[in-house]
Amino acid sequence: MNQSSLLPHSFPMPEIPGVTVTHGGLHYLQPELLLDFISVSAQALASVTPVAVLYADIGVLQRIDLRKIPVPIKGRIVYPVSSLSLPSLRARLIINGPFKKLKFQGTLIAATTEPSVQNMTLIGLALEFTTLQS
Repeated sequence: MNQSSLLPHSFPMPEIPGVTVTHGGLHYLQPELLLDFISVSAQALASVTPVAVLYADIGVLQRIDLRKIPVPIKGRIVYPVSSLSLPSLRARLIINGPFKKLKFQGTLIAATTEPSVQNMTLIGLALEFTTLQS
């Protein structure tokens, strides 16, 4: 069977106790936790798509949707996670294809003297995964 006869199948991040936070129907990978691909799917993953960022601002949870650009899983990739509506976000998604692991790293940093950013906490990143099925 060749790659062209395979059909893509996409699904959202599943709930994983101790690894994800659930809010608004999505599961968010917490920062700095290493996620093994096998905990997401027994099938090989073809790509991962950052969907949304969850953060808290003075204790209120807020979600920022991201441009849904699939990141192919090939080798080791450091993908910048950013949003025009949250310019203080400094984050990256590290995908290690050979070891079948990924990690979300990020912070909210004040680019100016904006005081509200100091009260903000990054909670997690919602992801969508794609596998190839025959």
